[in-house]
Amino acid sequence: MKEQSRKFKKFSRIFPWIIVLFLIMVNPCLGAEDIAKFPSKPITIIVPFTAGGSTDMTARKLADLGSKSLGQPVVIENKVGGAGVIGISAISKADPDGYTIGNITHSPVVMIPHLRSVPYNTKEDFTFVMQYAEFMYAFCVLSGSPWKTFKDFVEDARKRPGKLTYSTPGPLSVCHVYMEQLSLIENIKLNHLPVQGDAEMVTQHLGGHVDGSLGAPLIPYIPAGKVRGLAVMSERRLGVIPNVPTFSELGYRIDYSILCGLVAPKGLDARIVKKLNDAFKKGYDDPSFKEFLATLGMTPVYKDSESFKEMVNKDFDRLGVALKKLGFAK
Repeated sequence: MKEQSRKFKKFSRIFPWIIVLFLIMVNPCLGAEDIAKFPSKPITIIVPFTAGGSTDMTARKLADLGSKSLGQPVVIENKVGGAGVIGISAISKADPDGYTIGNITHSPVVMIPHLRSVPYNTKEDFTFVMQYAEFMYAFCVLSGSPWKTFKDFVEDARKRPGKLTYSTPGPLSVCHVYMEQLSLIENIKLNHLPVQGDAEMVTQHLGGHVDGSLGAPLIPYIPAGKVRGLAVMSERRLGVIPNVPTFSELGYRIDYSILCGLVAPKGLDARIVKKLNDAFKKGYDDPSFKEFLATLGMTPVYKDSESFKEMVNKDFDRLGVALKKLGFAK
């Protein structure tokens, strides 16, 4: 009798847990938030770069505008390190409930995974929400230089292998790889002189220490006549320098975008994705947002969830092939 009583007491202690486990098995979504009421609390956008940079500031502006439609605060959390890898990793590991999303750019999701191991899979670990901008990059020479077109620059480089120099934001930056691809296409040899930051690029270029530069910081000097823009690295001509052709117009088919957009962890419900997209698209459409992008040297480009995902996947594959050809891939 005592043995039966002991067994009953033991069973009575574990029985509630058996019920809980059963309910979880038959209904994994038990206790999940009603999607119709999303969001019911603040949303966090993880930015993988430091506060005050272009990526951070666009995310903050979009967060402010998007929060008006969502009816909840949208806060920014900067997770810095590893050239963006730490922040991107945090986004991939967050709960797929819509309350933690993130800001992504080209380098940590499209380029770096080909160069070294990262703790996420670009194609599998994210739900894409929307693209909202591209960075603007232009290849520039001094206004008093002999090169009136990019073809002039290429022809001179062909005559003088390894003599012409160019600067980019850094080794294996997007701009560096792009120039190496151009050099491969044209079968020319250029001397790469990377700089550390926008200020150094301007100083080196305006001081005549390099022959050309591919980046963003010299764009404001083109309308002022201090430098000559020969080509821009974007899908279309830039409104601030409409007379400068794109590399594509010049016949170069190096297709990948210098993107800036929003993603969430994989597995996010499509209905929540739509709510987030709709809210931040309203922010994107606000004239103040596009005016703000222009002050940062960025251009507005919108792609919805599926289009954004398709573009990133294509860019990832294309760049992987290019990096292998150039001998940069891991």
